[in-house]
Amino acid sequence: MTIEVAGRPVFVKRIPLTDRELAQPRSTANLFELPMFCHYFFGLPRFTRHGFGGPALNGWRELAANLIVTDGVLAGETEWFPVLHHWRVLSVPPELPAQPADVDAVVAALEGSPAVRGRLEGLRTASHSLLLFSEHVPALVTDWLDDDPVGRAASFERQWFEIVRFLGDRRLLHLDGQLANLRSDGHRIYCTDFGLATSPTFDLSAPESEFVRSIATSDADYAAMRLVNWLATAVCGVADPGAVDPVTGDRPNWRVRADFVRRCAEGDVPGDLPAIAVGILERHAATAWRTFSFYRRLFDGNLHTPYPRPLPIG
Repeated sequence: MTIEVAGRPVFVKRIPLTDRELAQPRSTANLFELPMFCHYFFGLPRFTRHGFGGPALNGWRELAANLIVTDGVLAGETEWFPVLHHWRVLSVPPELPAQPADVDAVVAALEGSPAVRGRLEGLRTASHSLLLFSEHVPALVTDWLDDDPVGRAASFERQWFEIVRFLGDRRLLHLDGQLANLRSDGHRIYCTDFGLATSPTFDLSAPESEFVRSIATSDADYAAMRLVNWLATAVCGVADPGAVDPVTGDRPNWRVRADFVRRCAEGDVPGDLPAIAVGILERHAATAWRTFSFYRRLFDGNLHTPYPRPLPIG
């Protein structure tokens, strides 16, 4: 939500804090011992229809991630993140959208994990919230891009990968680089929402440390996938599988866009596209296809699919 402070808008995010988190202030440990696949965002209908995007391992991690990027902004090292003005824990329950509607269904989809159940039940009964007061960035990045997709594609690519480079320099993994988490002030883009963030500098168990090492390229890979998917729809004319027909309620077959990305990854980039689109596809389509294939297996239920190794350079 947005509030006004001294005549200026401030964004406020309310994060539920379970009793276990309250008992260990500022701990960045995996306090519920959640399985490693919970680091991924599960934005699929079989989860979202139950009011679920992901269990988020620890609210304190989100605070820690915001403090890391805010330090970078205040030190003049980056401009790509909203500044965290203030944070506070209050004895107010979380907002209802943060609570999954059907815990049993979500747990069943995640291998019946008792740790997942414990985390979700803890969120459901949380009596306290962590409030983050951040710089307000007015618009979704898609609003900015829609005005001139071809003209802004190069800037979008450059800025997004500068974000990724800064996160890598700070040893911070965002892990949720969907377009909905990128905002714009009309000039530059900002990366927000660190609900799934992790870092080798956090208090990790040995298995989690190894997992974080194995997914070290995931922010760059995910950015490539989302960039190519956006370009395919906004510039190349490929149907968006997320779009809903206002009359029939149908969605385009996701395989149409997937096949386009696969062909580009294999070197078959259409020659009649704008030069900027050709360049982006040549640079990123192979990584986009490799990353998409991984997430397809993951979302099809293969929750322990190993993260793919980075593509060789050159």
